[in-house]
Amino acid sequence: MNPALFAGGGAIFRREMQLYRAKLSRPTFVVAALVTPLMYLVVFGLGLGRQVRIDGGDYLTFLVPGLMVMAAMHNAFTWVASGINIARFYHRTWQVIMLAPVTPQAVVAGTIAAGMARGLSAAGMVGVAGVAVGWRPEPSLLIPLTLVLETGLFAALGLVIGLKTRRTEEHTTYTNFLITPMGFFCGTFFPLSSLPSWLAAPLHLLPLTHANLAVRQPGFTPEALVALAVLAGFALVLLAWGTRRVARYRE
Repeated sequence: MNPALFAGGGAIFRREMQLYRAKLSRPTFVVAALVTPLMYLVVFGLGLGRQVRIDGGDYLTFLVPGLMVMAAMHNAFTWVASGINIARFYHRTWQVIMLAPVTPQAVVAGTIAAGMARGLSAAGMVGVAGVAVGWRPEPSLLIPLTLVLETGLFAALGLVIGLKTRRTEEHTTYTNFLITPMGFFCGTFFPLSSLPSWLAAPLHLLPLTHANLAVRQPGFTPEALVALAVLAGFALVLLAWGTRRVARYRE
């Protein structure tokens, strides 16, 4: 792989991180980004965490990894999709980026890396909150690796959707009918084994299902390796799709 293809990607990443740091300085932004997973953590984790048993453990142990992958998905996708949407239709800065002497691969790398950074930071904050209320995870590289693959694929999906939309309202449609349902039905709050087989089977076609399966494995089991391979496959396909859309961007 030619490193020159990615020249300029670091500048795009640093620009996005400067914007993110500016937003992090506002407490209202941090609260707004984490209010939903933290609300679920308090309502379900503390309310039911020690009374309900799932897979031989308490519900808090089951819930926190699911909330981490949900927060990672939502933040990685939203940061990229809404950022491109606003840059295209309001500030017109995306067109300036596309006129810069950088390759599509550099634009994709910088944009997706920024989305991954936001998704990972959100997941990390949820994990810290979970530890504060009693979650005690086993030391393992499985959760970080899963989160890296997951944020990569959802940031790439955000890139595709951000370039595909023709109006600002379309972004909300994708969030309401794709991202939000995945958060509720892909094993975040309950195991898919509790669902009828006719409903659980199609849910295994969605990437968040495999992220939830991976983070709850005790280690690099065969089930975890399969889930990681599926996430990697999704990520590669979406990266290729996003690079193609950037290369063909005309507006």
